[in-house]
Amino acid sequence: MNASFLKKLKIKMRLLLLIIMVSGIFQQLYAQTVFPSFLNGTWKMEDKEVYEHWDLMNENSLKGISYANRNGVIVVMEYLEISNIQNEVLYSATVVDQNNGDPIYFKLIQSDSIFVFVNPYHDFPQKIVYQKIDDKKIFVQVLGKKEEEFSYFLIKK
Repeated sequence: MNASFLKKLKIKMRLLLLIIMVSGIFQQLYAQTVFPSFLNGTWKMEDKEVYEHWDLMNENSLKGISYANRNGVIVVMEYLEISNIQNEVLYSATVVDQNNGDPIYFKLIQSDSIFVFVNPYHDFPQKIVYQKIDDKKIFVQVLGKKEEEFSYFLIKK
């Protein structure tokens, strides 16, 4: 083999290696999942005394509760958690007096300003959607069986 051919081959190999390295860096940058940290705080359901309160535990974990204020008495309805575990974001809801106290898990399938969590195997809901309207307003949809679906706005307190 002549020297010119070997030189060209080395250049091509270096270029290929550089492309592979840059591609890997971009994949890592874009593989990072967006996390709904905007939920941090207390949110009130529009026109009802129903609230969601979320605490940002760290950059990968939110813990919360859903509760009602019934004549000054706080009644917890469910315990909530959103966690990013190895770039998979899971939403869990533990509903008081349901499912033997076990959490129901939903997997994040879409994120940006609309966070869609799904569990096609759960009876209801099968999909929970949080859509950030702005810093003070969120639109929530609880979806599954058509006759049971509902939606509401949450306003930040």
